[in-house]
Amino acid sequence: MELNDYLLKIGKKIKKIRAERDLTQESFDDLSENSVPVRTLQEIEAGKSNFTIKTLFNISKKLKVKPKDLLDV
Repeated sequence: MELNDYLLKIGKKIKKIRAERDLTQESFDDLSENSVPVRTLQEIEAGKSNFTIKTLFNISKKLKVKPKDLLDV
């Protein structure tokens, strides 16, 4: 699997879990220490961002899943 394909699959998984939990992209961009900017989340969900571990960690905290669960696609 190519990197771009992997990033796209991770992005789709994040988007699916976020939708299942009825969370908006905007709800990730708050003043908490686990904040993720809307634009960053949009790029990740579209498979266009090679994100950092910190961002993955913050997303997993917001979704209440383990980071490894987001990477297992």
